[in-house]
Amino acid sequence: MLSTIRSVHIDVTSQQARFKIVVISCDVSTDPISNEDQPMLIRLALLFAILSFVLTPIHSQELIKPASDPPETNVSERVRVLESELERQNAKLDQLQKTLTEQQQTIQALLEKLSAQPNPVAAVNVKEGETTTTAVAATVAEPQTPTVEQRLAKVEGQALKIGPVRVSGDFRLRFDGIFRSATDPSDPPLPHVQNARMRYRFRLNLDTDLYPNLSFHGQLATGAVNNPLTIDQDFSAITARHPLFISEAWIDYHPKKSLQFQAGRVQEVFADNSRFLFDDDIRFNGFNEKYVKSFKPNGAYLSSLELRAGQYIFSNPNVAIVTSNSPLARAGDIVGTTGRSANLFHQGLLANQTFNKRWNSQIGADIQVYRHPNQIQLASTADGVVLLVQPGLGIALSGPLTGTGNATTTPGGAMYTAPGFQIARLTYRLNYAGFTRGDHAFPVTFNVQFARNVATGLNERDAMLAALQIGRITKRGDTAFLYVFSIKGANSLISQVTDDDLGTNTGVNIRTNHFRFEYGLARKVTFQSLFFFQNSLRRSGQYPNFFVPVGDFAPTTYRVQQQLVFSF
Repeated sequence: MLSTIRSVHIDVTSQQARFKIVVISCDVSTDPISNEDQPMLIRLALLFAILSFVLTPIHSQELIKPASDPPETNVSERVRVLESELERQNAKLDQLQKTLTEQQQTIQALLEKLSAQPNPVAAVNVKEGETTTTAVAATVAEPQTPTVEQRLAKVEGQALKIGPVRVSGDFRLRFDGIFRSATDPSDPPLPHVQNARMRYRFRLNLDTDLYPNLSFHGQLATGAVNNPLTIDQDFSAITARHPLFISEAWIDYHPKKSLQFQAGRVQEVFADNSRFLFDDDIRFNGFNEKYVKSFKPNGAYLSSLELRAGQYIFSNPNVAIVTSNSPLARAGDIVGTTGRSANLFHQGLLANQTFNKRWNSQIGADIQVYRHPNQIQLASTADGVVLLVQPGLGIALSGPLTGTGNATTTPGGAMYTAPGFQIARLTYRLNYAGFTRGDHAFPVTFNVQFARNVATGLNERDAMLAALQIGRITKRGDTAFLYVFSIKGANSLISQVTDDDLGTNTGVNIRTNHFRFEYGLARKVTFQSLFFFQNSLRRSGQYPNFFVPVGDFAPTTYRVQQQLVFSF
């Protein structure tokens, strides 16, 4: 029987290096096979078997696709688009991860600054018998978690920095009323006083640390330039802008914790805001030094001893020869001599005692030595302000410096009745931790001071002050009360530098009762109510060469101050 092969057709397609068999057909007619045709048939069978096993089929879903499907999408292009999109998404994720890492680092740094506390290490020496071997044990204290107030204070301190400069200050709104009736017809004529006004005070502090042992402090403040006893600015001058002047500016050098030097326009070295020796707004051009010696617990309860000194320059007349018509001659300078500057040298000590955690005290003694003090009185006259004040400012003032009150040799003259001013002072302060009411603390402070002008033996050379304070303002709802009683003789202190609230219109020759009440409206916002009752001590002519601006015949002067203080 012959076997004749009519046709053999194999349809093979390739897709991305994969093969599929669409149709494999063989059209054979069967006839008797001859011996010659058997080898050919065997070869065809073997070829079919090899193709069936070698060619790899694709997925079954492709095998059952109908022949009517549309052409396949270019897979390479789609893969390229997907890869590009993945790259963009990865780039965004990398950027987000970087931002998140930076934020975490910033938060961690802030937390470390806020909560980091040094771990003190205490070394304990242990002696064993008679040997010289010493063992050192280190005890590491657990870090204390700072309070919310401490964290807030640190954050505020960082926020208030402008570069390396720390900014702070305060703003005060004040109603200030001065009232005094006219004198009786039988007394020397003196008109009544009724001065009710609104005032404000603005102070801006700038501080920076140049080095760990060197710092700078500056303060800009409001106020009239010819009144060094206040930085209040009256609601006046129609709509003219009010000036802002340099109130403080000094360099502070502290090579040790116990040693301090200041130079510039500084606070007086013994300033204590008690309204006794100096007005709390006055500042001096010069130098301060302070040394503090600390002591271990002892039987005298002495915790530290402070040595203080100050040297201040008031004037620079720049007069080669004093002539007879010179204002310096009217102030007592010898004609023909060189005009010298006026100065103040102030030195003394303060001893601090700590009895226990609730009681401590401070006792001190100091002396002020004035050189050419009559120049201070001269600056309060029309001729003196032109010679001594205006050249240093470079501007013409509306009038002489204010603050007169001392006895002078002539009415309104340029020479004090006292031949000199060397003021010795004793001060004692007792502090008690006090008591509490709810969450409000009421510490108690008592202070007494005595001063005498030892440069003269004339009358009215003594002064004193006694003060009692209960409470302190630290937060909302806190209250405080202060009472002050003071006497200042006409020859005791220099009126132009002492307080001008205890002594309204005259800094000395007064006896004053002062009451103050304070209430904390909010953190850094305080309401204060102040009252002054002032009487004069002596009148002109009561002693030889004794003339005072306000005599004892003047009725009682009443002063009322109601104010709001905002600190920042």
